[in-house]
Amino acid sequence: MVSSPEHVILNANLIPGGTIGSPWRRASQPGEHFVGIDHYVDVARAAERGFLDAVFLADSPNLQSKDWNSPSRLLDPLVAQAVISAHTEHIGLIATATTSYNDPYNLARQFASLSAVSRGRAGWNFVVTGGDAAARNYSLSEALPKQARYARAAEFLDVVSALWDSWTPDALHADKTTGSYLDSTKISAIDHVGATFRVAGPLKAPPLTDGRPILIQAGASTHGVELGARYADAVYSAHSTAESALTRRQELRDQAASAGRDPNSIKLLPGLIVVLADTETTALQREKELTDLIPDEVQAYNLGARLGVDAGELELDAPFPWHLVPPDEAAPGARGQLSVFLEYVRTQALDTRGAARLLAAGSGHAKVVGSPEQVADFIEAWFRSGSCDGFNVMMDELPSGLDTFVDHVVPLLQRRGLFRTEYRSTTLRGHYGL
Repeated sequence: MVSSPEHVILNANLIPGGTIGSPWRRASQPGEHFVGIDHYVDVARAAERGFLDAVFLADSPNLQSKDWNSPSRLLDPLVAQAVISAHTEHIGLIATATTSYNDPYNLARQFASLSAVSRGRAGWNFVVTGGDAAARNYSLSEALPKQARYARAAEFLDVVSALWDSWTPDALHADKTTGSYLDSTKISAIDHVGATFRVAGPLKAPPLTDGRPILIQAGASTHGVELGARYADAVYSAHSTAESALTRRQELRDQAASAGRDPNSIKLLPGLIVVLADTETTALQREKELTDLIPDEVQAYNLGARLGVDAGELELDAPFPWHLVPPDEAAPGARGQLSVFLEYVRTQALDTRGAARLLAAGSGHAKVVGSPEQVADFIEAWFRSGSCDGFNVMMDELPSGLDTFVDHVVPLLQRRGLFRTEYRSTTLRGHYGL
């Protein structure tokens, strides 16, 4: 039986410069600093100073609309996390990689290597990539149909898991007396023959002496939820209310149980956007100032990209163009985040400018704009209600916003008995209580 962690899980989502996308314009560093490894290391060190569980690096295999006007994740996540591992000691290192355009043998080896160099701190955020733009970077004219993409993903995960299990942890015994370095009886071929992959194995990588890398899933479609319930240790999702998160958490647990898993072994970690200041009034002003740094034309461009329409079709000072909202199957990007965004727009009766500013300030996830006490209250309420197991924290500005979170929110959570006061584990699996 795997128990729930005694504390709320907190990952720092490493969005270069911050979630709102404008802090780079007022920073003392040059703009290119925010796509470099020094910035990544600064964020990771801030997270580790606050005893957070992991640094989370999302990724996509192609340039996207938002990448043109603010810093984006240009470094390969696995390379970046490998460097971060050399500059940290405890923080977990979650890297995103797609099952749609990778090879399972190569990816199994890369994550096993990251686990080895970080001594068990690795996590793989597996995503299933749609969209023809990404496909054209991999010698394809269009993406596979959704069902085929998810069938490939399931087989991909089966192969990676088998490769990780192809060595027992004690297979490398390096016996100086006999001269035997590897114990051949503890390393086995997998001989996988499936619909998409043929992989003999065994894996050429150090044995996973600290356990497998953590598996994290991001995706809100029916196929995505099913895949997460079957394979994931944790699920990253978008929710605007505690009630919707609770529904998803129960759905995941029910499906995990149906798949023969302990339902407590899967953790729900919604995204949480945080704009933090001494008071709510000051935090609201901070959010406004950061949003104002994003020009109208960029806001319109980003809103058009989120809806899958040309920005020229949008008039900012007009009612929101509901007639342009795409059906679910045609929606660009993450459908879960789009649904949460549109629900905000609808419930707040926003016009097009209001929707564009909402998107610019970060949407698609739960959000707190306020004081340290308000942020801590929000985290405590969701966690104690059973709506989630923790959060992927998305600060408005990095690393300064995360420093403020560590200095003022983490101590409140610690005093309430919700968060660790020191690391009690050396591995990400241990941090998560798995």
